[in-house]
Amino acid sequence: MVTYRTVATEIVSELIVKKSRFIAHVKPVQDEAAAVDFIRQISKRHREATHNVPAYRISENIEKCSDDGEPSGTAGRPVLGVLKGENLFYTAVVITRYFGGIMLGAGGLVRAYSQAASQGISEAGLITRVLNQKLQVEFAMPLFGIIKKVIEQSGAKILDVAVTDKAIIVARLPVPEVEGLTAQLIEASAGQALVEKTELEFV
Repeated sequence: MVTYRTVATEIVSELIVKKSRFIAHVKPVQDEAAAVDFIRQISKRHREATHNVPAYRISENIEKCSDDGEPSGTAGRPVLGVLKGENLFYTAVVITRYFGGIMLGAGGLVRAYSQAASQGISEAGLITRVLNQKLQVEFAMPLFGIIKKVIEQSGAKILDVAVTDKAIIVARLPVPEVEGLTAQLIEASAGQALVEKTELEFV
């Protein structure tokens, strides 16, 4: 996966349905452990709530939800369904419910939890993260101008420049563009530039 959609920021959103409060807690997370920790924090913060319904989706193969005491299939699955419908990954949601005294029925619960999740995700905003590769380019000082120009024209982001007896530029760019830039740097330097791949990160 070289790109994925997730929420832009952590938010808290509230929806009232027949006097029941549905509070959506939405957060982008780095991994499953972070999702589990977020859910634990919210459940602890709202320990007096009637239900704290969690759902998270990290990847196609890592996703989980729970009804947390609501009738089977009426809470967790609808929330996870919203995450899947928006094609979101690395996203955790907890819908906290404070019962208002009016029964909603199975269909009403499904609609309420789905609506609360959708509203929360909408307020959090959606972004696309792209897998980037860091490159460390080492070369002789006389090549500095041309190497820097090639990197800048590629659209790569220069993160660091170090100059001693040689020059080193650290840059970052999307993974699919790495081979093209590497070939350009080698050609521009007549094979003198040393290009090393370092960390991968989603940006």
